Amino acid sequence: MAKTKAVPVPVANAMDLIWNDGVVPAWLLGMTLGFVLLFPILKALFPKTCRKRGAFLLAFELVAAVPLFMCAYYGVTGWFFQVDDFTTKEQRLYDVSPAAVKVLQTNFAFQTWDFAVSFLHKELNSPEMLAHHSIAALLCYWGLTMPYMHYYAIYFFGVSEVSSVPLVVVDICKYYPEFAKRFPSVEFAAKLAFALFFILVRDVFWVYTAVTVWSDGVGVLRQGNNPEKYPAYVTAGVLIANAFFSTLQIVWTGKLLEGAKEVFGKNAKKVK
Repeated sequence: MAKTKAVPVPVANAMDLIWNDGVVPAWLLGMTLGFVLLFPILKALFPKTCRKRGAFLLAFELVAAVPLFMCAYYGVTGWFFQVDDFTTKEQRLYDVSPAAVKVLQTNFAFQTWDFAVSFLHKELNSPEMLAHHSIAALLCYWGLTMPYMHYYAIYFFGVSEVSSVPLVVVDICKYYPEFAKRFPSVEFAAKLAFALFFILVRDVFWVYTAVTVWSDGVGVLRQGNNPEKYPAYVTAGVLIANAFFSTLQIVWTGKLLEGAKEVFGKNAKKVK
């Protein structure tokens, strides 16, 4: 792995990476325009098979695929090639990573946009998903403005999104069933890839990384020597949020196993 040293904390305005440098506004504008353009096009192209409900959700999934893919790309490249120098808990908690900045800006924009759009459709605005988007956006905000826990941000907001990329294809097949009927192998491959990536990045390695962040966070809280700009309530808040997201992974894993049982059960019946 290539060695990339941790970057000292720069002196910058708290809003520089949230708004002033233009990255987050560009993402928000691009996603909004993409959705506004796609929605009527899909309604016009598929008036019978892709009704208003389907067109809305399909447009949403197609737009979401872009920031999710970029989060996954920034996360994977950052995790494997740009974190070798984060060897102490102080570095993992307080040092800045350029890769993490890209992940956090992209994910912050996506979570904010997703939260707003979710209110426009009942299938998107379940309480747990609204909580997920709002808490994730808050953590991204802290990560960018303080900055904080960039090492862990690369994994939890970047690498973990690897499983979201094939999930977009699965959802496209769900909201546009004619596509799934025409290309059943694509749907099956997407479901299989989603299941494998989910287990790897949101179960196995998620737990390992969560244990490490809890070890670092609790260690700092016990010592009581955290820097003044990183109050204890922020560290405690991050750990509580991590527990919330980890619980969600368990719930989603249960749903994933139920879905896998149903899919493979149907395939087994077809073989017979």
